[in-house]
Amino acid sequence: MKSNLKLKLAMAGLLACVAGTAVADPRGRANGRDYARVVEVTPIVRQVRIETPSRECWNETEYRTVRHEESYPESRRSNSAVPAIAGGILGGVIGRQFGGGSGRDAMTAVGVLVGASLASEAARNQAHADSRVSYEQRPVTVERCQTTVAYQVEERIEGYRVTYAYAGREYTTTMASRPGNRIPVRVTVVPSGRR
Repeated sequence: MKSNLKLKLAMAGLLACVAGTAVADPRGRANGRDYARVVEVTPIVRQVRIETPSRECWNETEYRTVRHEESYPESRRSNSAVPAIAGGILGGVIGRQFGGGSGRDAMTAVGVLVGASLASEAARNQAHADSRVSYEQRPVTVERCQTTVAYQVEERIEGYRVTYAYAGREYTTTMASRPGNRIPVRVTVVPSGRR
């Protein structure tokens, strides 16, 4: 019984030593991690097309047609009451020829109104026809702009192809940044199936 207890204590001490060594291992093998030596690092380069737009503006002179309507001054226009009065008299004379009795007076009044209105409208149309219309080419400064795009190709590093050696074998992986002389690796222990 005492020898059995001694054997158990000896085993516990041995296990404590092994556990302490595993925890104190600076390479971290107890956590399933170790470091591998980097053999070669090759940048992974991709060509990127860069577009640079630029806007250029300049002034140009172009000619535009401008319409001018020149009318006579008010004094030269036929804005007086003379055409309306003359038209009213003429209309009254013509209206007097129709109807009889009080109908004749009504036709005279209608003739006066229609004659005055027609004569006044004719005078306005004549004044408008007397105005002069002319066209002139005038220079106008116009800003013109154009956008051009310049293209250039740049090389960008997207990552690194890293070859490393561990336990006598070489492996390859891709990394986002350039590694140092060694890289961390995860170590997996698999039972061999032998006893």
